[in-house]
Amino acid sequence: MKQSELDFINSLRQSSRYIEQHRGKTCVIYLPDVLMSAPESFKQLSQDLSLLHQLGLKIVLVMGATAQIDSALTTHKINWQLHQHFRITTTEMIPIFQQTIGLLRSQMEAVFSQANTQHASPLPIISGNWVTAQPKGVVEGVDFQHTGKLRKINHQAISASLEGGQIVLLTPLAYSLTGEVFNLNTLEQACEVANAIQADKLMIFSSTQQLQNMPKQMNVAELECLLQASSDPKQTHFLSQIAKTKHCIKRVHLIDQNSPDALLQELFTRDGHGTLIFSDRYHQLRPASIEDVGGILEMITPLENQGILAKRSRERLELEINNFIVIERDQDIIGCAALYPISNKLGELACLAVDPNYQGQSLGLELLQAIETKAIKAHLKQLCLLTTHTHHWFIEHGFQLNELKALPKERQSLYNLQRQSKVLIKTLHSVTYN
Repeated sequence: MKQSELDFINSLRQSSRYIEQHRGKTCVIYLPDVLMSAPESFKQLSQDLSLLHQLGLKIVLVMGATAQIDSALTTHKINWQLHQHFRITTTEMIPIFQQTIGLLRSQMEAVFSQANTQHASPLPIISGNWVTAQPKGVVEGVDFQHTGKLRKINHQAISASLEGGQIVLLTPLAYSLTGEVFNLNTLEQACEVANAIQADKLMIFSSTQQLQNMPKQMNVAELECLLQASSDPKQTHFLSQIAKTKHCIKRVHLIDQNSPDALLQELFTRDGHGTLIFSDRYHQLRPASIEDVGGILEMITPLENQGILAKRSRERLELEINNFIVIERDQDIIGCAALYPISNKLGELACLAVDPNYQGQSLGLELLQAIETKAIKAHLKQLCLLTTHTHHWFIEHGFQLNELKALPKERQSLYNLQRQSKVLIKTLHSVTYN
């Protein structure tokens, strides 16, 4: 079998569990103006969105159009102003907005029709007046005129359309109860709509500048810290919009808009592509301290007695505590793992354990990811481990079985022949996770 065929089979095997996890889930996807301006990239993205629909995801698209509106206003020689990162929309701009966004919507429908030639039926895209707007009003003495904000979302109608197998499209235009037309900030709209329909995922394509210095994954508390530390006004505004989702959205994915083909990789691979913000894990992962020794021992002793972990004395653990990371919940240690450098290129993962009362919550994977990140920061190229019980789990997460001789001689000399542990090694890469 050719290597390309093996790669395909392995990719399919890896993606199968994510396909099952995402089936039936609701996903709000924010598409900025840049994607709409690149025909070939948008064509590829539309094919990927069609595939997501075929795989059973319920999709809401929120379409940005800032660059296209800027161009149209410039063509009509109409100047505009910004205040607090929002455009002040005058009455004379509204017909241009309507014309520009109507054209974009038509172009989008055409691209989706072309993208679905390989499917039995065209992809149904629907939009409507589901978002009720109201004036943004006068802020700091500035009248935003026809720039609006969300007043109400008809989430029942949106959900009904999704249940009917249609993709919902939202544009920057929304209407008030008196029939006035308002221009909405589409990122704000995407976050609000995701909250209102209780979406499972919010996926946001954004600029490289807004995503700079972003970690591969973070929880809501870490997002708040990053927001407070940000000195870039554009990034601060961007993060503040995302922070409004709070605990309503379990997963927010941030993807570089220069990589529109990364959507499938973000959803269906273990390593993902962008930044993941999660709100459904109520615990803290941190470096261990000497005060954690008692809690670690209490958790790992039963596993040592069962022969799952090699025994460690309190004295040894105290000496090696700087190698450990822990997961803490309500001041209790519920998980731990350690990284021991063996050489300039190789590190050893050891003592990965999760309290039985908290298993099944992907805490083991979170510990593994943290150790891999720590190893990468230490410029290690490979990670090894010895295990007697869980080698299948580690193989599922990228490790490969090896002979004892694959380890450096100094580590071979410490091998416990009575335990007959299996040797596994993984090559490290910079990664993100679903």
